[in-house]
Amino acid sequence: MRIRGLAFVVPVLCALSLQAPISLAEEVLINYEYTQTPQIDFSKTSKGSLKVAAFTDKRTVTDAREISGLQAEEPLADIVRDALVQAFSAGGALLVEDGQSLTLEGELTEVLVAEKDAGVEVTIRTHVTLKQGARTAFDTVIFGRAAGATVDEAVRATLDKLVNSLIMDDYFLMEAI
Repeated sequence: MRIRGLAFVVPVLCALSLQAPISLAEEVLINYEYTQTPQIDFSKTSKGSLKVAAFTDKRTVTDAREISGLQAEEPLADIVRDALVQAFSAGGALLVEDGQSLTLEGELTEVLVAEKDAGVEVTIRTHVTLKQGARTAFDTVIFGRAAGATVDEAVRATLDKLVNSLIMDDYFLMEAI
């Protein structure tokens, strides 16, 4: 009887031990808001409406919310996508879910966190593709790197730079406006 009980308990304990690191990770609230003054007027585009598709996470992590051992409030690919949506909205872009002329797709490829003297430095890389129908109009890796006293502060500053690396790119603007 004792062996039968162990046969049940051991697998359960093993399963719980595998879940423990995920549930014990410290949470960090990014809560990104695009607060910059729009530098590009997307409302004057002759190319039509824009759909920002769901972004995917191509990192090799078990939890899409992971930031170097911490957990964000939502998957990082969603946070990056939302930052871009906010920037396009602030610039007057006509954002739609259906019937779009252009579609922006993205893949989060890298998030690095490094300790610095007064805090941390965060780097985020995302592969983006702007499509016009089936044609690839623009394809590149956008990137942001910034430092802050805390991870959440550094991520927000990094997202500002990442957003600007796309919306200020001359080649992107030629295809999007």
